[in-house]
Amino acid sequence: MREPQNYEAPKCAEVGGDFWFADKDADDNDLKVTTDYKFAKAICDLCFHKTECAEWGIKKEVWGMWGGLTPADRRVIRKRENIFREGDRSA
Repeated sequence: MREPQNYEAPKCAEVGGDFWFADKDADDNDLKVTTDYKFAKAICDLCFHKTECAEWGIKKEVWGMWGGLTPADRRVIRKRENIFREGDRSA
């Protein structure tokens, strides 16, 4: 699995911004977080690497938007698919 830093011309690199990592202390339903993630998701939807990036996020990331998936989205997928993020304990 390639690291996102090795993707060729990802859309996120074209726009930069803190909205990829909305306030870690806020709830996913917080208005600013929701607005930031809607904007980030719209950019992800245009990216060639969306699926690969989402897979990376599911397996390795706790915070931020990865492949159009919020932290809450990824938690649901991990639970449903019985996937443990690297560093998580499965016991």
